[in-house]
Amino acid sequence: MKQFLYIGKACVIALMIITFASCSAPKDILFADREWSISNYYGQIVDKDTTFRMTFGNVIIPEDMTIISCADSAAKYPGMERYIADILKTSGLEKEQVLFYSPTHSKMFVRLNNPLPARKPSSLTAGMSLLTRGDENERPCTMWVYDDDVEKWERRPDEMYTYTYFDRKKGRILVVDFYDYGVTPIAEIFVLQSRNKMTDRMELPTQKQLWDFSKYNLKDYERNVEYWSHRVELHRKNAFDNYVIGQEQLKRKR
Repeated sequence: MKQFLYIGKACVIALMIITFASCSAPKDILFADREWSISNYYGQIVDKDTTFRMTFGNVIIPEDMTIISCADSAAKYPGMERYIADILKTSGLEKEQVLFYSPTHSKMFVRLNNPLPARKPSSLTAGMSLLTRGDENERPCTMWVYDDDVEKWERRPDEMYTYTYFDRKKGRILVVDFYDYGVTPIAEIFVLQSRNKMTDRMELPTQKQLWDFSKYNLKDYERNVEYWSHRVELHRKNAFDNYVIGQEQLKRKR
């Protein structure tokens, strides 16, 4: 009888371990599973049917750049799936489609399939359509959002909403820009990540260049606030550039 009790307890413990393990595992990431390549013509990253093409700014894009765009490509780097899932959860984008993630350029692009709930952004940029007119005197206007600002917070096609998330413990800043790529709502996530044990386990080819912030660790954010402020500010121009490309793609299809 005691033997059966021991077996019963062992089974219960085993089931509890399985249950907790399944709860701690990341949910499946919804990848768009598009094929991406570096276009020598555009100097940008382009998908196979040229529905999407994105720029990372005035930088060189190596042809052998790591592109995470499907479960197979994520599986090559230990912990990458969990890492991406955590970024999506923080950004409230667990149910949306990941187009791709480029660790080399700290950028992730996500296509929105669901209307996002109304949330107060960190900043609001209005007049995005002015970017397509070619007049340097007319530029979009960015307004900072304060706690006492009262709006419905439903983004219009001509606006960009930006959200920021700082996690000192994880050594990470996320800057998330929501705007329309043509007529497709997307999120462009700027991932600023300090090197740590988790990133070392991924063993990315560009890891030393990407995450070796030996002099600028995000856990000591206040000591290097000017450096990090400069890095964060880079997101806006890049989002503007990709907005313009999206409008160009829309015209090409018509």
